[in-house]
Amino acid sequence: MQKRGAIELSIGTIVVIVLAMSMLILGIVLVRSILCGAINLTGDVNTNVKKELQNLFQSTGGEVVCIGSGGSEVSFVPGRRAQIHCSINAPDTAEYTIKMIDIQASKSGTKVEDWVQTSEWKGRVAPGDSIPKTAIRLDVPTTAPEENIIVSVEIERNGELISTQDLDFRIQREGIIKGAVC
Repeated sequence: MQKRGAIELSIGTIVVIVLAMSMLILGIVLVRSILCGAINLTGDVNTNVKKELQNLFQSTGGEVVCIGSGGSEVSFVPGRRAQIHCSINAPDTAEYTIKMIDIQASKSGTKVEDWVQTSEWKGRVAPGDSIPKTAIRLDVPTTAPEENIIVSVEIERNGELISTQDLDFRIQREGIIKGAVC
C-alpha cells in the first residue's frame, strides 16, 4: 500500500510541475509581447511626432529639407542601415541633385566615410511631389561608438547650387530592455 501511494503522489507532482511550467512559459510570452508592444508603440509615437514636426518645418522651411536639419538630432542604431531622407517642395518641374560633400564624427579616429553606401541622389521633381527621397544610405557597424555625426550636403536645381545643409545625427544604442526582450 505504501508503494502505491508513493507512485500516485509522484505522478500528481509531475502533472502539477508540467502545468506550472506551462503557465510560467505562457506568462513570460504574454509579458514579453506586452512589453515589446509598449516599447514599439512609444517608438512609433515618437516617430510620428517627429514626422509631424518635420512636415511643419517643411511647410515653413525652404525648398529642400532633409532629416537632421530641423534642429534636433536623429538617432541611428549601430548594426542597422541608416537612411537620410530629403523632401523637395519644387516650385517648378526641375532636375534636382542632393549630394553628400562631407561626413564627420565628433570623436577623432572614427572613419565614418567607410559607412557610406550611397552618397548622391538625382531625379526630376514636379510641384506637389511630396515623396521623401532617400539621398544617403549609411551602413552603421555594430561596433560604432555612441557619438554625433555631421553630414554636409549640397542641393542643386538644374545644375545650379541652391543650398548647403549640415545635418545632425547621433549614434545611439537601443535600450537594454528593448534589445534583450524584443
